[in-house]
This record gives sequence, structure tokens and C-alpha cells, in this order.
Amino acid sequence: MAKVTVVSFTNGGVPQEVEGDTPAAIAQSLSIGLENVTIHVDESPAHANHNLRDGDLVSFQKEKVASGK
Repeated sequence: MAKVTVVSFTNGGVPQEVEGDTPAAIAQSLSIGLENVTIHVDESPAHANHNLRDGDLVSFQKEKVASGK
């Protein structure tokens, strides 16, 4: 398992160290729903099944909603 830093809208953006193989596994362990959420790994968009490496920065952010569309 990779040791990564996670920043999420669910914890107020406070970085925390966690272990996980994929963003999906980390989201599950932290009880973060992935609906309407964008995932970034080291500032690049990533899929939930992206293979993580030690030292990666994983970010979970709510998707922006465009009103009136």
C-alpha cells in the first residue's frame, strides 16, 4: 500500500497521511462518496482506480455545478 497525503472537502482541506492502493480505496476508508467528486493525484485529474505511489498527493473536491444549464 502506498503512503499518501489526502486533502478533501470532507475534512476542511486539512492534509492527512493515509495508506491505500487507489483513490477509491482511500475514499471508502474515509467514508467519502465519489458521486459529483473530482479526484486529482499530484494536481492531475485521475480516475478512482488510479494506482497510487508513496508520496502522492490525492485530492477529493466537489464538482462545480453550472446553474441554468
